[in-house]
Amino acid sequence: MKFLFIYCEGKTEEAFVERILAPYFKEMNVFVTPSKPKGVSNFETMKKDLTGFCLSYPNSLVTTMIDYYGLQKIIPRLIPSEGDIYKRAQTVEENVKNELQALNNLYFNMILHEFEGLLFSDINAFEGIASKSQLLALRNTLRRADNNPERINDKYETAPSRRILEQIPEYSKIRNGVEIAQRIGVTKIADECQHFRQWIGRLSAWAKGGSMGNGRS
Repeated sequence: MKFLFIYCEGKTEEAFVERILAPYFKEMNVFVTPSKPKGVSNFETMKKDLTGFCLSYPNSLVTTMIDYYGLQKIIPRLIPSEGDIYKRAQTVEENVKNELQALNNLYFNMILHEFEGLLFSDINAFEGIASKSQLLALRNTLRRADNNPERINDKYETAPSRRILEQIPEYSKIRNGVEIAQRIGVTKIADECQHFRQWIGRLSAWAKGGSMGNGRS
């Protein structure tokens, strides 16, 4: 059996790992454990956390589930790129890999732009907590992002979580968010979210016998 540690942004991501990703990878004979960081608002703290984790479990793979939203503000020596979100995300990840290149059992990964963005993979999964008009508003949000959940704006006022709360004020990230993600499932989220699909795909390849470290196979 292989062991995978996922360094999570917070409690919601931790629950997502425990309830959704752990059963998914268990079928590949991989034991998944989430780890809540001491803090992701400071790069040196995050670097220290990841270094300690990777060195403590040298024969396991460590990956991350950290929001892109806000992360680019704390990366040292980062020169942001222009244009497509995937190119901007690649720039951030390459900078992080350069900072943490000595950690050969780390696969650094971000969620675009935040956990709630993944929930736009299937608006129907909001049924039960949203009315028809609220569902329509969420579909319009997705349509304006070219029907790509990972392209929903990352500005403070228009981040995915705020788009949801604007339409569904009673939405609870931990209570509702993970349940919605569970209804959607890993496969559907991967179908709709290119960056998420790359992450899950590379982890699956590693689970089936490949080697991986610091985002390299």
